Order: sequence, then C-alpha cells, then structure tokens
Amino acid sequence: MSDRTAPSSARPPGGVFLSRYATVLKAVDARYDIRGYVLARMVRLCLKNRGTVPLALRDQYAQYAQKKAFVFLEGCAVQLLFGPAGRFSPHEYRYHVSVDS
Repeated sequence: MSDRTAPSSARPPGGVFLSRYATVLKAVDARYDIRGYVLARMVRLCLKNRGTVPLALRDQYAQYAQKKAFVFLEGCAVQLLFGPAGRFSPHEYRYHVSVDS
C-alpha cells in the first residue's frame, strides 16, 4: 500500500471569503478609481458587515470614494452574500418547522 492520501476536496479555511473578496474587489476596481489599500479595507468591511459599510466608517472613507462607489460596492457584496448562490441563500439554510398539535 502506498503512503499517499487522496487530495482533500474541502476548501481551505477562508476560501469562500477570499473568493468573494476578490470578486468584489475586481468589480469595484474596474469601475471606480479608489486607492488600493482603501478599497481593500472597504471591501473587507462590507463583506464582514453583511453587505454594508458601517455608517461610522463611511464618513472616514468618503474622502477617498464617491457615493456611487459605495452603492456599487454594497450592491456587489449583497449580490454575493444574499444572491442565488450566496452565503445566506435559502437553499443552504433549510429550516424545518415541526408543529405538533
């Protein structure tokens, strides 16, 4: 027998988050001219806060990005998180309610 094990099909930790992060980052970067490190922080905040940049930090980033950029960023994040194949999509979370009479 060989010592080799079959490769695991499980995603690495953070793989889904990094994939969504990269998708949103590329979409916003292609459309708006925002400094790299600022955009990276905004995307991370938006994904961690269920598709919104917190109001307390929005003012801080408003000097670097247009209002339209915030709307587009949040729209992309919401689509990824809550869309058809999103993290919070209904097909992943099936809640069964049992009603006993």
